[in-house]
Amino acid sequence: MKVLIVAIISMITLNIHAQSKDEIIDELQKVLKEHCISTQLKNAEIYYNTGEKILDFGLRYDLDTTRLTYEFAGTASEPIHMLQFVRDAKPNSSTSFFFDNKKSVYHVLDLIYALKKLE
Repeated sequence: MKVLIVAIISMITLNIHAQSKDEIIDELQKVLKEHCISTQLKNAEIYYNTGEKILDFGLRYDLDTTRLTYEFAGTASEPIHMLQFVRDAKPNSSTSFFFDNKKSVYHVLDLIYALKKLE
């Protein structure tokens, strides 16, 4: 009986934390509108192809061959928080988007990786 109760509670917990693609994209767009300084990303419509793991917001990135990183390039008085997309095919070039704080960059990273985990 205890095993059954634990199994039911585990399933409920997993369902609470599971998000659909649309929910993740909606949350991603909300975070971008509130915290992204780069207008190209802030105002972009986001699309995600689950099968090919292609993230598209005006620029298309294959998440299997693109590295996403957080970079800090500012000073204490003028912080610059960047989310960088670096394609494996072009490791010396990257696309950077600027945010108002470090937390928002990591939130965006978490959401993008949540999209990538969807099947």
